[in-house]
Amino acid sequence: MRTLSLALLLIAASPAEQDKPEPPSFLGEKLRFAMSILGVAGGELTLSAAPAELSGKPAWKFEMSVVSNDFLSKFYLVRDTIVSWIDPTSFRSLRYEKHSVEGKRVRDELTEFDYEKGVAVLDGTPLSLDQATLDTLSSVYYLRTLALDAGKPPSLHVFSGKPHVLDVEVQARETIEVPAGKFQTIRVEPKSAGSSLVGKNLILWLTDDARKIPVQLRSKLKVGTLVGRLKSIETK
Repeated sequence: MRTLSLALLLIAASPAEQDKPEPPSFLGEKLRFAMSILGVAGGELTLSAAPAELSGKPAWKFEMSVVSNDFLSKFYLVRDTIVSWIDPTSFRSLRYEKHSVEGKRVRDELTEFDYEKGVAVLDGTPLSLDQATLDTLSSVYYLRTLALDAGKPPSLHVFSGKPHVLDVEVQARETIEVPAGKFQTIRVEPKSAGSSLVGKNLILWLTDDARKIPVQLRSKLKVGTLVGRLKSIETK
């Protein structure tokens, strides 16, 4: 009887196990980029994704940090941290924080998403979400889950101060070499009227495979063009 009961339990449990979605490949991943500005070594940019909790509920936590090196800091100090929490079941943004020091400008920003009320509360002020479900950082990770076809550019609904549509232009397939190695990539440019993840006119090179790892990025800052080239991939 005990053996029969155990067998029934295993049978009952198997559908749930089969229906459980596979976690995305980027969970537990940390990417480190060598950052240069105007061709001069400028510091390090880091992207990471990990399981977490927010208000006692499961979440995914995305984080980006940009730190200028000693040389660049003499002219333009950069200490930026962006953190995004999303709902693992819907990939909707729950909370977004940005803490930045850029030159003499210091700014902290907090956005909390309330989908029942249809608002994003930005530094205490409720603003309409419209159709937005992503923030600037989570949009990059969401893009990595999509099939990228030059004939069907994806459009993402992003909140960054206000809701806007992020149209992703698939530009080309290129082989590029960075400190982490040589990669076959898809070059994409997210375009919108809202603010970008880093500077302006952000261009990403994603590996041309299921993981779509960003191995290179390029963007325009006030002090010149920033280029980030992947130097290591760490996993947990």
